[in-house]
Amino acid sequence: MGLITPGTDLVRMHDRLAAAHEAVVGRGEAAPEFIRDELVTSWRQSAEFGVDPDNLDPPLAGRASVAERLAHHPLAGAIERMRQLFSDAVTDPHLIMLVVDPDGTIIHRNVPADLLPIAAGIRLFEGSRWDEQSVGTNAVTMVMRTGRPQLVFGPEHYCRALHKVYCAAAPIRDRSTGSIVGLIGITGPCAELQQASTALVTAFAALGEREMEMTHERNLAELRVRTVAHLTGLSGPGMVVDDNGWVAAGVGFTAPNRIDAPVPGAMPFVPGMGVCEIERVTGGWLLRPSGPGGPVVATLDLRGEPSVTVTGTDSEWRSVLTRRHAQIVLLLADAGESGITGAELSRRLFGDTEHLVTVRAEMSRLRRVVGSLLSSRPYRLSRGVELRVVGDVEPARSGMHEPDPALTG
Repeated sequence: MGLITPGTDLVRMHDRLAAAHEAVVGRGEAAPEFIRDELVTSWRQSAEFGVDPDNLDPPLAGRASVAERLAHHPLAGAIERMRQLFSDAVTDPHLIMLVVDPDGTIIHRNVPADLLPIAAGIRLFEGSRWDEQSVGTNAVTMVMRTGRPQLVFGPEHYCRALHKVYCAAAPIRDRSTGSIVGLIGITGPCAELQQASTALVTAFAALGEREMEMTHERNLAELRVRTVAHLTGLSGPGMVVDDNGWVAAGVGFTAPNRIDAPVPGAMPFVPGMGVCEIERVTGGWLLRPSGPGGPVVATLDLRGEPSVTVTGTDSEWRSVLTRRHAQIVLLLADAGESGITGAELSRRLFGDTEHLVTVRAEMSRLRRVVGSLLSSRPYRLSRGVELRVVGDVEPARSGMHEPDPALTG
């Protein structure tokens, strides 16, 4: 909770924060020591984005767009359960519950009738976007910035229209990957601040994670039942996966828990089966070997123009790489089976962790070149891929932290 603890005089604290906000946001002065650094960073970033602290006007998506998001959202099966439990367990009538996409878009809200005017006044609508670039500092943006549960009280918000409310939010993660798939938030009048707000959103985030887990398990079980005939009819190894690559069932070999999401027309490499053909089945994909199995050998040639040559499949193929892509392949090889996160890859390539968007774009381009040789979450070489390096790796490594000529023209 930071500054606010049981027994805190909320009126006095509100006035103190309002004075700090006016000094920093209004007059551009240095922040008082009691203002947390991550809050000051967010205020400054909001100003750099050009957010007007006197004009709260988040972008608003249409109802059809929100419905589409919700229908395909990982939390779709959990939101009703979360809403019911919130209504049953939270007796305080001064709370609004929100479920938010990782990009800051509200996809569900639960608003008591007496708080509808407040929700409308600060534009808490389904479809409104609450990222830092749109509305400045709030609990949602602070969670997006830090990855941790957050409480933002009154004048800690960047926009003055939010100075009479508090909000708390927590990330909801896919437990299998650690990635944030949404946020749970609550908000209400500052005078009615609940000391357990952060604990409450953290508990509801855990509920959302468990509900997603149970929905995922049910979907895999249903897919397993629907496709049992496909697998029993195979003369060799095979497996069925869902659209995200989670394995529902496998026969004839020890199947992994997950592979990269199948792409129509692609022929993924699966350890134990080799390069596979994929066939669409109801709710997922059937994979079976397209040729002889066995390890895949990828040779990274650094002599002159970087290239990668792959053998061990039904045919040999070669692709030319950019210098940056060759550097990435070397880093993934160094990381081994544990892999490397996007932030760490950014640090190794660029000297800091501020290039996550560039890293994701580069990995997307690289995977279009080398396909299933690479896996993600975290980034790594796929299991069963043996990388051999030909040529001197030091010139390639020494070019890290420098712009890639292929990107700069």
